[in-house]
Amino acid sequence: MKRHHSLVPLSREHHDGLVLAQQLILGRSPGPRSTWPTDRVQQVDRVLAFYRTDLEYHFAAEEAHVFPAVVAHIPDGAEMIRRLVHEHEDLRARIADLARDGTTHLEERLPALGERLKAHIRTEEAVLFERMQQEIAPDVLDAIGVTLREVYAAHGKGESCGTSR
Repeated sequence: MKRHHSLVPLSREHHDGLVLAQQLILGRSPGPRSTWPTDRVQQVDRVLAFYRTDLEYHFAAEEAHVFPAVVAHIPDGAEMIRRLVHEHEDLRARIADLARDGTTHLEERLPALGERLKAHIRTEEAVLFERMQQEIAPDVLDAIGVTLREVYAAHGKGESCGTSR
């Protein structure tokens, strides 16, 4: 199903997250011209930077503007949102743990973070966004898109919700 235009910017950010997840899982980048480091400690620095510049705002925007709409407009949406918020909290905790200790057991911790991030994004794309497009009226989706653009612009993230870098 083609993404509703209001969700496209979030899907683009999801793509960036999936790229990061794959690099963490593999311990390297599959792209031949990538600047992704092979050193796991340097990868921690990249993860922390990605969180500060992208993921932190992405989670906050979803929690403040997307998730409430799902709870309000999808009959069993509250349970789905509860699980997704729990996953956000888990990802934040894993990233905070890396900020506290960015050197030990990275061969296990970084791929585990990558797997968790990948699974979370896949759920949002395949379940959350599909249900939103099927069950939420287009005018409500449009309003979400307007709000997201305003929120991201206020944080200096550009009109396309952080993708105009």
